[in-house]
Amino acid sequence: MSFGLPIRQISFRDALDKYSMEMSNLTSRLTVFMASDLGVEQETLMGTFQGKTQSVAFHYYPPCHHPDKVIGITPHHDGLGLTLLLHVDDTPGLQVRKNGRWYPLNPLPGAFVINVGDILQILTNGTYKSAEHRVLPDVEKGRATVVMFQNACVAGIVKPLPELGEATYKAIDHVEYVKGNFRALAEGTRFVDGLKIM
Repeated sequence: MSFGLPIRQISFRDALDKYSMEMSNLTSRLTVFMASDLGVEQETLMGTFQGKTQSVAFHYYPPCHHPDKVIGITPHHDGLGLTLLLHVDDTPGLQVRKNGRWYPLNPLPGAFVINVGDILQILTNGTYKSAEHRVLPDVEKGRATVVMFQNACVAGIVKPLPELGEATYKAIDHVEYVKGNFRALAEGTRFVDGLKIM
């Protein structure tokens, strides 16, 4: 069934399906290195991502002659497992906050920016930290990115991997995590902070 869609859109779907598959493969390859770093079995960490939801966002930020008066994307932490960002052009704008200071991440041709999300922070018991980031518009050039969000959980539960010792985060049902994360985002807070075990 074509639903009246032009052939061009169907070929876009095929390209997006292939891109999605490649991003899943890249995530699997990344988890091999992360598992080694964490000292856990590869299959354990890889299993937290396999078969989980994936979403994609295409962002375009037009040039802005008054960048001091707008923010492309407000400061935030990604709520999922991993974010794989591909710059389509060489326009800067992405910034990461460390120790209260914003640092620009200038695009490298053909390279991905990999962000750890809050769920991966929980899964790794805080070993990997979710990075606060934002996007500022450019005065002269537009900026385009393709962003793939990789979800993760253990059997429907968001919790630290038991192999990483005593849990520093409370376990929570994945659906409840998603609801709480969206609620906190709307309130300008971080849901993951409320899951921390003191």
